[in-house]
Amino acid sequence: MKRFVIVCFCFIAVGFLALGWVMFGDRSSFQTGLDRYEGLPQTASDITIYENKNMSGIFIADFKIAEHDFVSFAATQHWSLEPISGSASVFQAKAFREGRSNDKKEIIDGLYYSKRAANGGGVAAAYDRKDGRGYIDSSSR
Repeated sequence: MKRFVIVCFCFIAVGFLALGWVMFGDRSSFQTGLDRYEGLPQTASDITIYENKNMSGIFIADFKIAEHDFVSFAATQHWSLEPISGSASVFQAKAFREGRSNDKKEIIDGLYYSKRAANGGGVAAAYDRKDGRGYIDSSSR
């Protein structure tokens, strides 16, 4: 009986460790200079991606794209882009990779959409006219 209790305890402990790794472990990936990425517009190029497949579900992408192509893509995602008045800040994949997650890019001339939940999850999309780049960040938090 004592052996059974010890074995059960070991299984439970291993289960908790595995669950903790799945939920909170760093399972991030970073890719840059991509020509294509599933889920992004076909016309996107020079793509940079940061993704963490843990519980946060962070996905950050920036890529070169023509404005009209970004607007069309946003419409298919049901994102209502609005002209930026003042400025808007967006996450950058490279900054996340370098551990500077709060180092955001400021966009003054472009388009922006954001839908966030109280816990910080949701999506933001932006287009920077100066650089001709689209930015998307989402999180499932």
